Amino acid sequence: MPTSAELVSWAREHATKLEADMTFRPAFSPGSSGYWQAAGDDLGGESRIRARAITALDFLEHFAGAGSQWARGGHDILDKNVRSMETGARALGDVLREWANQVDAGIVVVPQAEAHGARAVAATDLMEQVRMLNEDKTVSPAAPIVLAGAALEIALRSAIAELSLQLPPKHSINAYMGCLRAAGVLSVQDVKDVEQMSGLRNSAAHGDFDALSRERAGLMEQQVGILLRRLAEIIEPRTATAVPDIAD
Repeated sequence: MPTSAELVSWAREHATKLEADMTFRPAFSPGSSGYWQAAGDDLGGESRIRARAITALDFLEHFAGAGSQWARGGHDILDKNVRSMETGARALGDVLREWANQVDAGIVVVPQAEAHGARAVAATDLMEQVRMLNEDKTVSPAAPIVLAGAALEIALRSAIAELSLQLPPKHSINAYMGCLRAAGVLSVQDVKDVEQMSGLRNSAAHGDFDALSRERAGLMEQQVGILLRRLAEIIEPRTATAVPDIAD
């Protein structure tokens, strides 16, 4: 997953790219405004500029959110600019720059980057606490089981956000699992394992202590740890190349 700094850098570089290869055409009559046009007589100039604009829109949809003001505004600027496509593409560069400024200032959060951080915390800090609770013989098995279940739920929800999938209406381990299974992220065996872990977490959370034991708490720790590593192996290669190259 690219860092927020890497995404900001890409946005600013691409904004500059959107301003390249254009010539300004001044107004021909009073009261009208000038416009930008692909430079030279190269017939491919306009198509290159359009491709850059489409790449910028795809970036905003992915990292700002398809329903965000950034993505909607970007589409409006490009689609509704009556002067020229090139003028709209150039204005789209301003949208990218402002998004980058807002992220830099901490006003806007990149959902995927935030989710990546949450999944990392679940896999490290929370699971370390689970291990310590399992080693403490004075602690009820319910405590590490519930905490491992929380780590699992955070990781599944974060995976959905990192992959830019639609969160299900119901927020639960099983709902997140179903979403990731439908997207081809989890296997049939993964689903069976998650259902087992979810059931054990629910038993612990609802006080069904007869179903709990130290052995089951240890198994829960192992299963959650394995699934979190699997999620990392699946998600990180998919998101590592999410930022397109800055190219013509």
